[in-house]
Amino acid sequence: MKKVTRNRDKILQALREWFRIHEQAPTLEELCVELEMQPRQRATLQRWLQTMRGIDVDWDDNVARSLRLLNPDPKIETGLQIPVTETLRYLATGLAEWEKREFMNRAHIPKALRLGMSQMYLTSLLQGDEQAPANIPEFFNWAKNPVAEWKPATEIKHLSSEVTLIEDGSVSDFALQWQVTGSEVEMQVQEKVLQDVWEYCRANQLEEQYVALRKLIIECPVLPYPEFRRILSSTELRPLRDFLLQIYVDLVDFVEDKTYYFCPRCKYVMYRYKNSYICRSHTCEQISARCHLAWLPTISRDNAETLKVVNPGVHRYGTLPGLWELELAQALTQRGGRVTLWPEIDEFDLLVEFSKKVCWAIDVKDWSYLDEGRLEKVKQKLQYRSDFTETFVVFPNEREQVLRVRVRREQLEPTLGGLRLRLISEIIEQADKILNKNQYA
Repeated sequence: MKKVTRNRDKILQALREWFRIHEQAPTLEELCVELEMQPRQRATLQRWLQTMRGIDVDWDDNVARSLRLLNPDPKIETGLQIPVTETLRYLATGLAEWEKREFMNRAHIPKALRLGMSQMYLTSLLQGDEQAPANIPEFFNWAKNPVAEWKPATEIKHLSSEVTLIEDGSVSDFALQWQVTGSEVEMQVQEKVLQDVWEYCRANQLEEQYVALRKLIIECPVLPYPEFRRILSSTELRPLRDFLLQIYVDLVDFVEDKTYYFCPRCKYVMYRYKNSYICRSHTCEQISARCHLAWLPTISRDNAETLKVVNPGVHRYGTLPGLWELELAQALTQRGGRVTLWPEIDEFDLLVEFSKKVCWAIDVKDWSYLDEGRLEKVKQKLQYRSDFTETFVVFPNEREQVLRVRVRREQLEPTLGGLRLRLISEIIEQADKILNKNQYA
């Protein structure tokens, strides 16, 4: 029997960690990085692996990325993970859309329902011990049974043993609560993981961890894998590890390209449009052009294989609006205000303290249209707070052309119980007046 190297446990731990996140096996260079070895130590690592071959690991000679574990820990998750919450949101959304359609228009399956059923099928393949509905009639029969009887759903805490997706021939209240609304179903389902993070952090009083994750997805929408792994294992973010594994995906699985370009403003991967590359955000394009932001270095396909990126839903609904929140927080801090981001686990966006007597609560909204229903929700959340001098909903100046905040606030503010609508430039100007007054008082 071959003598097993004393580094066996360290190598096995690194490989299990790798396969928890990646579907493909690592190269020797990548495994060196995981083990905090230098690339020049490839030969040493290869000798160690040889002592483990046939015992713990094996590979196909002269075949790239064929390294595999012979006895994978059954408790270690596979590289491909399909969150059950995401699957249920697709199914609920698809069912709700299906029910709204006229009978003659039900020949085409809603996209959300198709995605949900596909994920159910993939989940059954991964688990290998449960059959997923193969067609629409089978699915409708399945949807009448308690959701809790579906084995993957057991990971959802506090799930009643009685709830179903279809009840008495109609979409159930449970399904209606889980549906997402809007035209960008995939991104909105992906974004819901941020709601799951918020609920988990509130239930477990993880305020510091919540702020750290929010800042991470805003400041680092693209991460090298070694850095991503370090973050997963960090004391601060380890409690949110499972959410981070849903939020960050492999860049090469998200976009297939020979060369990858990144937005100078939000730093997210750009997409090809005609003969150029542009950001997924039109606002980023405008700001990058106006401010003459320098292009970030491109990355080749080979180097891109070690990069993780936030999924497009988190980018659209977490990263992009978060940029305005951080920029406003920085501007107010530089002027002398004391700013707390997402206080009380995101009760609102910014708490700004100028003195013991002057304290603002600010919600920053990156909306494409001014929605009275959304404003009403902000009002209900903040109007009964007596510990703030003033409460604001603040919009980027770049939205003024479509929102017309300066004009419409005269009509809207009287119904908002003291809530004020301002542009970012206006709130900074108002802060300057307070701080200058304090300075010369």
